[in-house]
Amino acid sequence: MSKAWLATLFTGAGGLLAAAISIGYSLYEQRKADIIPQVEAATPVEAGRWKVSITASAIGAVMPNGARISPGTKAIIVEMMLENISAESSNLYGDLLTLANVPAPSKPQYYLKRDRAILWDLQPRMPEAVAAVWEVPAALALPDVLRLRIEGARFKPRDNLYAAPGWFPADSVAEIVLPLNVVASGTEP
Repeated sequence: MSKAWLATLFTGAGGLLAAAISIGYSLYEQRKADIIPQVEAATPVEAGRWKVSITASAIGAVMPNGARISPGTKAIIVEMMLENISAESSNLYGDLLTLANVPAPSKPQYYLKRDRAILWDLQPRMPEAVAAVWEVPAALALPDVLRLRIEGARFKPRDNLYAAPGWFPADSVAEIVLPLNVVASGTEP
């Protein structure tokens, strides 16, 4: 055997070993990313810019502000404590919650519980009792338990496009399972 042939053999074997390790690590990271931590009701979850503690869910016929829902729909209402833990006021909480087992393409509308008004900007470090509402078709069969995912946000001091600081979407940070109660018309969940 020549030295050149042995060098080629070892180089090829080293390259194959590096490729196998890289593929194995990628598969491990993908599997790890698919695991979303499960949390209990009323457990505070930090999701980057927000801290949220989901307490209840219900199906309602009336919005939290007393208005009727749109004809041909029903409302999924989720109650929570929501806190903005960033340094400035924000209204970018629309992507915070997703319904994992209900097809709901629209973002929820958020309402303040204390004065039943629509939530606009959430001030820093001032936790608020909030209700998130998704309107879904009345004919849609809803599950007995609601699976909610809490989506995270990540702060980057410099983004890739403008080199400016900002909050950017991250992966799901937690999942919570709640019973989906039916609330009588005209009452709050």
